[in-house]
Amino acid sequence: MQLHRGVLELTASVVGSCSARYAAIYAGDVLKSQRVGAALVTTGAAIALVGTFLPWLRSGATRRSSYEIFELVDRLGFSPNGVVGWALRLWPLVPLLLIVSAVLQWWQRPERWVRVRTFLPTLSAFYAGGTSAAVIWAPDAALFRFGSGPIVTLVGCLAVLAGVTLTSGP
Repeated sequence: MQLHRGVLELTASVVGSCSARYAAIYAGDVLKSQRVGAALVTTGAAIALVGTFLPWLRSGATRRSSYEIFELVDRLGFSPNGVVGWALRLWPLVPLLLIVSAVLQWWQRPERWVRVRTFLPTLSAFYAGGTSAAVIWAPDAALFRFGSGPIVTLVGCLAVLAGVTLTSGP
């Protein structure tokens, strides 16, 4: 209700400079854009979340999800201690980031939460999408082939970014 009240206040303030008819049309367009953007973020987050559980690598008959791959890489000691190491260790937080990002889009929040509503989905989309893009465009190895998981995750993350663009508008 906070967003609706803010739009009504905006509408009332705009009435002095233009007709009430145009102000109501503008307010309706803003609310529609917010709803479409929130739906797009939610759908994209769900698609990206499903993609993280799909097979990311295939080796013979074995298919491994992103969580199995990153656990294996960390356990074998292939992950360095820098940024890449932290990115691999924090990968299990991706579902939480995606779910919180989707919930924030629908939560009727005060204006001070707009930055969080924009930052968190953008962060999670760049994190999950960048990781999946790195797997997709990694050099082919004869023993491994990438599965459908990284592609689905990347598509979901692109939808999240498109939704954030809509919700962070006027």
